[in-house]
Amino acid sequence: MGKGILMLVINIFFWSTVTMYSKTFKDTLPLDPSIRHGKLSNGLTYYIKPTGDGSSEMSLRLVVKAGSAVQDADQYELDHVMEHLAFKAGKHMTMAKANELGFRSGEINGNSPFDFTQYYFSSVDTKEKLKIAFQLFHDIIWDLDLKKEYIDSERSVILNEKGIRGGFGAKSILTDLESTMMGRGADRPADFVQFINTFPYDALRRYYDDWYRPELMALVVVGDIVDVDALEKEIKDKFSRAKPLKNPRSPIRAFGAYRNSPPQFMNREHRLTTKESKRQAVNMRIYMRQREDLGKNGLELLKQEQKGHLLIDILNNRLKEKQDYYVSPYTVSPYMALPSSLGIKLHITMEEGTLEGTLSKTIQLLKEVRTNGFSEPEFTRFKKEYLESLSKADTMKQMFWEDNIVDHFVYDKILPANRMALLKNMMDGLTLDELNVFVRQYIKTDPQELDIIMLSPSGHRALSYTEKQIRGWISEANNLPITKYSPPKIPKELMEASFIKTLKPSTLQKNKVDIPGASEYTLGNGIKVVLKPFDAVLVPRERNKLSFHGFSSKGLSCYSGSDYFSAMNAADIVYNSGVGGMDRFELKRYFAKNGYNAQVAPYIGYDEAGIRGSTSGKDLETAFQLVYLYFTEPNKDSLAFEDWKLRTRSSHALHSINSEDFKNFIKLKLGDSTFLPKGTKALEGVPNTNLDRAYGIYRTLFANAKNFTFIFTGDFPEEEVLSLCRKYLGNLPTANVQPKSEIPKNTKKFKLPKPQEKVVVAREFDREVKVQLEYISNLTERDLDWKQDLKLKLLQSMMNFSIMQEMRFNSIENEGIYTIKVVCNFDKDRLFNEVYVEFGASPEDVEQLIKAAKQFMRSFKNNGADVELLERFKLERVDYLERKKYHRGETSKMIYDYYKYGTSWPRGGLEQRQAYIRSISPRDIEILAKRLLKGNPLEFKMLPAKRMH
Repeated sequence: MGKGILMLVINIFFWSTVTMYSKTFKDTLPLDPSIRHGKLSNGLTYYIKPTGDGSSEMSLRLVVKAGSAVQDADQYELDHVMEHLAFKAGKHMTMAKANELGFRSGEINGNSPFDFTQYYFSSVDTKEKLKIAFQLFHDIIWDLDLKKEYIDSERSVILNEKGIRGGFGAKSILTDLESTMMGRGADRPADFVQFINTFPYDALRRYYDDWYRPELMALVVVGDIVDVDALEKEIKDKFSRAKPLKNPRSPIRAFGAYRNSPPQFMNREHRLTTKESKRQAVNMRIYMRQREDLGKNGLELLKQEQKGHLLIDILNNRLKEKQDYYVSPYTVSPYMALPSSLGIKLHITMEEGTLEGTLSKTIQLLKEVRTNGFSEPEFTRFKKEYLESLSKADTMKQMFWEDNIVDHFVYDKILPANRMALLKNMMDGLTLDELNVFVRQYIKTDPQELDIIMLSPSGHRALSYTEKQIRGWISEANNLPITKYSPPKIPKELMEASFIKTLKPSTLQKNKVDIPGASEYTLGNGIKVVLKPFDAVLVPRERNKLSFHGFSSKGLSCYSGSDYFSAMNAADIVYNSGVGGMDRFELKRYFAKNGYNAQVAPYIGYDEAGIRGSTSGKDLETAFQLVYLYFTEPNKDSLAFEDWKLRTRSSHALHSINSEDFKNFIKLKLGDSTFLPKGTKALEGVPNTNLDRAYGIYRTLFANAKNFTFIFTGDFPEEEVLSLCRKYLGNLPTANVQPKSEIPKNTKKFKLPKPQEKVVVAREFDREVKVQLEYISNLTERDLDWKQDLKLKLLQSMMNFSIMQEMRFNSIENEGIYTIKVVCNFDKDRLFNEVYVEFGASPEDVEQLIKAAKQFMRSFKNNGADVELLERFKLERVDYLERKKYHRGETSKMIYDYYKYGTSWPRGGLEQRQAYIRSISPRDIEILAKRLLKGNPLEFKMLPAKRMH
């Protein structure tokens, strides 16, 4: 349950909000007749859309036409609090009860963007589940008990979620400043924590009374619906109750004050930083405000959406081309404002360099676009991509219809029977001249037509910049001569055709293999190839897709001392440098031109080096060529190396540094040598990384193809893949170069640390204490068996469900927690068995929550497995294996474990694994829990660092 805005169908959400904030209109085309649509006497709207997808499942949404944009001054974040309480305060049904009655984790959720709030159920496949969903929705509309105890219990939960989701970071603060500038909802309080802990109960109840009204709500049911008439009757019977309100308010927001205001400017200090902070990026947002509402309706709105989609895509490509060079110190990305009728905005992040230079480059680009428009090749390319996205839209998916129906209800967007064909025809008819007229309406560069928001770290020189200075730089950039756009050069081919002709198919030897449906071969150079194709006819998303994984038995463990970080970072450095003489940006342009969407990347792990990739059938040969080049022609580029170093300290790379530091700290204290340093430890290794050694180590680890095994899984023609293996993999070198091998790990010699409490202080701002309770025990060979693996997965699922029910959904204590997880370590190369509980909590609540978590784990271990709960999760695991039968990742992982670790293969295949799950008894789970949770846990905590202010 978060405030993140859902990505609506075909990525055109940014134009959705035009009508919400101006005026509603009647559709110029009737609603798709396959949707049963009506309005009850109390004003509640309903939509029923049968998809006939054969899933026997339905998805349900309750949509409220009000979100954060309608907050009063004393209601900041209370739309979000309300969304939480709706799942807890029902008089007849709550999320906790629904979970106990059979709903799985993630099947019930909600969110509250700017314009609406929605609650949703997925995988509703029985009458009982439908009854539960309807009862919860009914309670949300009419029967919530918003008593003080419930409200108070969610205060710390909201703060906990805010911290987890980055609510104290630059992005969230900038979004709130944007809302203040536009007059969109309540202003962010100076002390957000104090506000959440003390907001008046009446402010929340007023938000509920004002906006949770049937006439502002819609019930949406989409899926494999057998009897539409019966479902409609049930909705009418269940949801026709009146809910009168005196002087009802309108959710429609006009932005006249913002449109007509003088140019806006804010330069703010990011006060939530620490003295030790490494995040030094300056964040800026520039708004090209539309003073007139150019919003259309009906068909005109759809056409305007398409123009906006193309404008953003092509402009984004232009901006990225401008930034695509090594050691580029900034990023600029365009978006539509929210609401989109207010124009376009740019998000600028400046890691290093000067703000003046960044602004100059950006404004000059915008001025050229406004003056000359986009080019015919650009228009043709992105128009084609848009049409392809329409063709790929799966109109049988429930989410496709849910999102379109929400658009219809919230934004009055037309949803005719032939909508997709209509969109295709409209895009086909769109001309470059029409688009460029639109571009000139929306692109602005005059400093007096731009609104500016800046957020900089404490002490940064950018805080001293005045509005006059910044607008002066923009004015100077406007006065520079325009340089006509010239597209960058694109490589013609990945590998020279003449060279490819010299690659002769290698010899081939077929081997015996114990894996049903798989084939194993040895190529002439010693590479082992394992092919496991499957028919994905029953899984459309897997059709014509392939994954591959090549790996060896030598990795980081072969290097120590001064070579350690060079070895650890070698694969990333090569990936950033490119292959075959083409740098990363040239490869990117080549792939874009040729419509190549596959992923191929080398890696170096603790005890292996390898390469992973995924591709579609049409890109098979390109993927094989990339593999060949990563082995034979990795680039060595000093400028790319400097760029890699810049990226390691970028704001994006530092986003999770506290979590990574905490994990580092724990693994160090546990003595886990297999864990690769991350966070601050990894940053400390950057100066100790040598380009020559990194490149040399990479070449050594990938020098001898004979050391590698390649696994291919997916829906692919076996003969074609085998032919490409012989052509490209079979011609990889077999140089007799071996890294120095260190003593292999020995699990018998690993000494388990004694229970203790260890504390570390965070480097970056974090208002919460991070906690990890570690239960570790000796590892045996039996623990790596596939049967033990299945039991461990069951144990993890049961503990996760139970601890969330007890400490989150059923709790009405003030020491609230948004999420708490029990994690089991399934890595085959682990040194010990590991089960841990992880969560974050405020300093005031943390000790009480640690005590509760320990008590839960003791109780689970001592009381044995609940029989009904075990049977439920056994059925879910059996169903999961059935659904993942044709999943490339699952299959590849099993084959990898078989070859890498010698894990036994269930000869009976899927049926044997499912039969074993069914045979697991409560006693089996009890024995496992008592062994893994024996004794007291090791208690690790990361405390918040002191703020600069």
